[in-house]
Amino acid sequence: MRDARAVASFAALLLLAAHAYGEEPRAEPAAEEKPRFFFDVGWDDAPTYELGQRFPLLEPYAWADAAKEVRLAGRIGASLYLDGGMLAGDALPDGPRFDVRRARLNTRGALKLLVVTEYKVEVGFEDREFYLNDFYLRWRPERFGVDTVRVGYFDPPISLEALSSSSDRSLMELPAPVAAFAPGYRLGVEATGSRARPSFNWSLNLSSVGQSQPNTDASSSSVLRAVGRLVWRPLGDERAREDVLIHTGVSVSQTISGSGDLQYRARPESFLPPYLVDTRNFDGNATLLGVEAAWRRGPLSLEGEYLHAFVDADDAHEILHFEGAYLQLAWTVTGEMRPYDTKTGVFTRLEPSEPYKPFKGRWGALELAVRGSWLDLSDRPIQGGRMATFNVGPVWTWNKFVRLLAGYVYADVSDSPKRSTAHVAQARIELRM
Repeated sequence: MRDARAVASFAALLLLAAHAYGEEPRAEPAAEEKPRFFFDVGWDDAPTYELGQRFPLLEPYAWADAAKEVRLAGRIGASLYLDGGMLAGDALPDGPRFDVRRARLNTRGALKLLVVTEYKVEVGFEDREFYLNDFYLRWRPERFGVDTVRVGYFDPPISLEALSSSSDRSLMELPAPVAAFAPGYRLGVEATGSRARPSFNWSLNLSSVGQSQPNTDASSSSVLRAVGRLVWRPLGDERAREDVLIHTGVSVSQTISGSGDLQYRARPESFLPPYLVDTRNFDGNATLLGVEAAWRRGPLSLEGEYLHAFVDADDAHEILHFEGAYLQLAWTVTGEMRPYDTKTGVFTRLEPSEPYKPFKGRWGALELAVRGSWLDLSDRPIQGGRMATFNVGPVWTWNKFVRLLAGYVYADVSDSPKRSTAHVAQARIELRM
């Protein structure tokens, strides 16, 4: 009898505890509560997919929220850039040139498995070679001042222009100094954070080896590098999103182990001609400092950067200095304002207020940009050459899928075996989804 009373008392305590936590025990699952699998494909400006498994048995329990469902959802994207132009000058082979500037296929989305993990996988064809471009896993803890953490293969946080997507830029190619010094895709881990008051964001990155890229730092070094970037907006996030933006930033890359093959080179801000300045391979390690600033008000924007590489070359007895800078002015003739992401501190894609529909009198967005740049890759034993570049051109954005770009580039090369000049008239059809 005492045993029966004890069992009854224990059962009552269990019922009270379950009631206190807002949960009730279930004798056995009903038929409709069996796990359910789902799969769906669709179209939202691009192919989309979703699949997963639900576990209805766990739905009444608050403590099991993270395990009630496993879900994978994402979209498939692609881009194709076709370039053509005319080359002239004593530094270039004369005549017309046509090339596939870039062809890429990617998928991105999120996997919910206890925690949400964002992912992206992108492969590309560029400079007649296949590349693994972006590949990463990303989490958003949003604790202790950290917004995101990601691991994989991606751009370390150096340079306003380098971190902007190629489809978000106002001219066809990167400025020559950014193309020479920005590290391109690297294997690494990164943490980022931001604050609205005061308005700033930061990135810390630890990266190592990466594939040689046709338009970024050509170093093949596998040394470990620490990279950091800090951006401050004196006028605050609201002004940056709505009307006036002032952007200031600094980035630093520091070798923290080893010495490897370094190489800096640049084309005259076009994919069609060859490299006109090039240090060739040399052994050493480098510290890179970058300073960036931008101003935007309405349809006008002005930006510039200065980059300086302090190189400890194995064959030199002093620190070598390579540097470059650019200044760029852009004006949206149709009145749109260049969007800016306060979480990442970069400009994003300009979308027309009235997408291209000629039969309805809608012509998309037209932007004009002009840029001057200077790059110095010569110091004592290394004579990579110096190049001054002038670049001007329009961008006609039809909608989120199509852009047409054109431009003229003049480059003057000195401090190489012979002084030379280059003229490039170029155009591009840019398609993406």
